[in-house]
Parts: sequence; C-alpha cells; structure tokens
Amino acid sequence: MRSTRRSSGCTVHVVSELRRDPILRRWVIIAPERTGDLAPRRAGSRAPEPRPCPFCAGNEHLNPVEIARAEHGGTWQVRVTPDKHPLLRIEGDLAPRAVGMFDRMNAIGAHELVTDTPDHAATWADFSTAHMHRLLRVFRDRIADLRRDPRFRYVVVLKNRGAVWSRYQHAHSHVVAMPFAPKRIEEELTGAREWYRRTERCAFCDQLTDTLRTRDRVVVQQGDVVSFTPYASAHPYETWISRTSHGSDFGYESDDALEPVAEVLVETLARLRQTLNDPAYSIALHGGALAGDDAAMFHWHWEIVPHLGQELGMEWATGTFSNPVAPEEGARALRAVVI
Repeated sequence: MRSTRRSSGCTVHVVSELRRDPILRRWVIIAPERTGDLAPRRAGSRAPEPRPCPFCAGNEHLNPVEIARAEHGGTWQVRVTPDKHPLLRIEGDLAPRAVGMFDRMNAIGAHELVTDTPDHAATWADFSTAHMHRLLRVFRDRIADLRRDPRFRYVVVLKNRGAVWSRYQHAHSHVVAMPFAPKRIEEELTGAREWYRRTERCAFCDQLTDTLRTRDRVVVQQGDVVSFTPYASAHPYETWISRTSHGSDFGYESDDALEPVAEVLVETLARLRQTLNDPAYSIALHGGALAGDDAAMFHWHWEIVPHLGQELGMEWATGTFSNPVAPEEGARALRAVVI
C-alpha cells in the first residue's frame, strides 16, 4: 500500500510495511497512511461521532463491499466488510527481505470490519444469547475462510467499546489476519510450550482445572464454558472466557459448542457493566496458529480488559503491571451482581 504526501513542493510516496525489532522480537506495522488517527485530544475527551453512521441499517452504501453477512427475519444482523483504513492489505506478496540487521516485509494480511448489530445503541452486554451466538458464528467462519490463505499464520478478533480513540459508538469489531505471530500470543505460546515440555499437558487446561477447584475466581459457568479472573491478572477486573475441554482453534468450534460461549460472554459483560458503571473495555480472541502447529499446547480464550484509567508509566517502561484489585475480589464483586 502506498500513501502520497506533499513536502516542499515534492510528492513523496510512503509504503506501508512490516518491520521486526530483533531485540524485543516483535513485528511492527508501519502504516503512514493512518496518520489521520493522530489528531490530538485532551485527556478524557472524545472526537465527535461522524454522521451519518456507516454501520446503521440503511447506510450500507457507506460500506459497499460486503464480504459476509448473517441474516435473521429477512434482514442482515451481522455484516462483514473490508476496513476502509486497514492495518494490513490482502493484495500482494510478502517479499521478506533483510535491511541490515533488521527484517522487513510487505504489510500483507487481512483487516475486516464487522458490524456487530444493526442497532446503533446496542452493546454486547445488551445482546440476546441468540444474537451473540450469531456473531460468534460469523467470527468462526471468518477464521475458517482466512485459514485458506497460506500467507496468514494467525487471526485475532478484537473489539474496543467506549474507548476515547474509537470514532464510532455503534458496536463493531475487527478480524485481523497476520503473516506473523503477534507478540502477545507468542509470549503465551512460549510459556505454554515450556509447560508442555515439562508436563506433556496444556497449561491453559491446567489453569482451568485449578480455577474450577478453588472457584474463588470463577465469575460465570455454563456447561463447559467458564469466565474467570486469571490468578496473576495484569488489569483490574480482567476476565477470560474459555472452554474447559481442550481446543486451540476457535475456527473449528461447532454451532452447539458456541451456544454456551455466547451465553457466558453476554452475562459476563452485563456483570462488568453493572459492577463498574458501564466501563470502556477491550476484548480479544486469542487462538492458536492457523496451521495447527501448537494445537496440543494452546487453548483459545477470550480476554476482556476494562479501561479504568490505571495504566502507569512503569507498565510501559518495564512491562510489569500493577493491579490494585485482587482477582479473587474482582470475581467476588462480579458474582455478587444481580442481573
């Protein structure tokens, strides 16, 4: 992808690309065409929401290229389109190459925008179980479809709700396929591989077994699906959702298996909303490699992190987090809510 800028009367073409930091062992997306996202805002302020809303029913012409949809009652309920300002582009070759001591390749991948509902005001906590089930099936099907592209290694589903950097209030989410292992998932994989090497067991399964044994960090359980606050939670009220039975790839889940996931996800978010007075939050689905390389040792899970203004310079500088809410206390408060 090329973006065009004018500087001192000259036209400069800047190319989006992927660059790897060999010290931190992470890939970074250099995306100069997204500089419009850097408009300064005062702390706590929100930019005015663009109108008309491109996600509302009747405005489909504002996102004209449709990748997929889920319908009910003769109308669309979930709609998938390409992101208009993608982090990664699907056209082209990776063309990996070395630049001195660094690695570089073209910014190839997929960045899809999911309109979670035609209802402008609804949030995930408002969804019926049936509608959340519909949305989860769309995520699963997108993962399965993107798996067919041999350039892609991982798919992440990401949602931000109510964050100051989000331009639109209408519920939407992102499906991003990448040709590399994201740093956050690679960190999980490193620990999971070491645990598997020593025990020949999945570390995530063992975590769930221990969580269900004590139950002091369990928030909601429906069948073999549980939401819980991790033992070493980095963030206040951080909550994970997973199946107790092993599964590394969300893209292989059956319709029946997704029903309790939908129920637990909606109830957990409703409890967070009531406990924390409708906070902003981020949700991410972490799954294993598309090729199944780590199927025995990785376990898909949803991570929910409320944005409560606790981020500190220490965390940015060292990667060491300070959490003022014990996971057990967070789970107790969420369980206590009457919904």
